[in-house]
Amino acid sequence: MQPTTYRLTLVLALRLFGLRMMVAAVGAVVAAVLITVGGSAVVWGIVVAVLVALLVVVSIAGLRWPPRLLTLTETGYRVHRVRGAGVRSGSWAQVERVDDKPGPDGGTELVIGLEHGRTTRLPMMLFGARGLELQREIRERLNTSHGYRPLPPSA
Repeated sequence: MQPTTYRLTLVLALRLFGLRMMVAAVGAVVAAVLITVGGSAVVWGIVVAVLVALLVVVSIAGLRWPPRLLTLTETGYRVHRVRGAGVRSGSWAQVERVDDKPGPDGGTELVIGLEHGRTTRLPMMLFGARGLELQREIRERLNTSHGYRPLPPSA
């Protein structure tokens, strides 16, 4: 199996983009005021304008390539950029269970239980429509790792 990367859903990426654009708009107003004031404030206005331009470019790139959240490989998984996820990486041999549980915010979380009571918790809302695909792929990779295979059809 090839490694699979799951990224932030487009709806949440757009929400993040909107917040960044509001910050950029405020920064643009500040830059314009500083430039019109004149004197040494012009330098600060140019600095703020450059920072606003960088924020816009980074925000557009974030829409084009949303942040990685989870990577699944043949040997295990790695969590990226999910705060409070618990254990950030693990091998399939360490995984004892995979469950759906209600999260503290009322949404559903995918809980990957590891040996020694350690867990990885991933809010399913971050994955959007690919959430079911993610659950299916984790279970397939676990089965492959442990050598399980489907039973042949009975004759």
